[in-house]
Amino acid sequence: MGDISQASHEAECFYLETGLDMAAGEGIWLDKCWLVVVDSGSARLEIGKKEYEVNHSKVLFMRPELSLRLLSATDDFRVAVMAFPALMLHENTRWVKPDFILLLYMRIVWIPTHIQREIFEHFRALFRFAVSKYGQGYSREFVLSLVTGMVYATYEMTGVLQREGISADSSRSRELLQKFMQLLHRNFTTRHEVQFYAEELCISAKYLTQITKNLIGRTPKQLIDERIMHEATKLLDMNNSSVQDISVKLGFPDQSYFGRFFKRMKHISPLRYRMNKNQ
Repeated sequence: MGDISQASHEAECFYLETGLDMAAGEGIWLDKCWLVVVDSGSARLEIGKKEYEVNHSKVLFMRPELSLRLLSATDDFRVAVMAFPALMLHENTRWVKPDFILLLYMRIVWIPTHIQREIFEHFRALFRFAVSKYGQGYSREFVLSLVTGMVYATYEMTGVLQREGISADSSRSRELLQKFMQLLHRNFTTRHEVQFYAEELCISAKYLTQITKNLIGRTPKQLIDERIMHEATKLLDMNNSSVQDISVKLGFPDQSYFGRFFKRMKHISPLRYRMNKNQ
């Protein structure tokens, strides 16, 4: 499996109009959420381990860590790809019930109504503009607000009772996932270890990992780290706290430990991140 272009791979968010040629052959791995609107033509795609037929009537939502392979396509097959980190899906959508987020992660191909298609097209136009200005001013906040609005609009029209592909026997897992996310929201600044959350839920760390991987394709550790990173970048953006103060607020033993964590997640030091933002 390969990656998309290096520039797109490194960008936090990006917009592409493409025939998905980069996914031909061995395919690619996704490291972000991809919202894909099919503009014309048709294609046969392998996403994860399943095959899908897609055409102009369909919209795709693909979560990170899925594989994508283009098996065949008509000459006029073209799509618009809007990519953003999974964290944006959760940052401002805490009032959306976990069942709907679960539906987003599990259901890949959507057939939107006329109104929903219009919403996606408006989202696309604004997303494209915001990404073109990314890194300037409040462009990230603009993109985040667009993702939030798209999720809420789709949530309202789809209805939380539409759970196609989610079996009844997974209700216990969904309940545990919801409780884990609530615990994480309350404790992420002080507790970074998976074992703590598993013990609070009275299950093993291995079982908690199995639940989150099966339902949303992310490990508990990834979810913990992503939540910490969101708070870290927000505090750094405020520019009124030292890196040392931020590391303390986020429960790290010292600034160097926080720096190594930030660089592992963002491939840049906290100080460099702040300097780039200020520039």
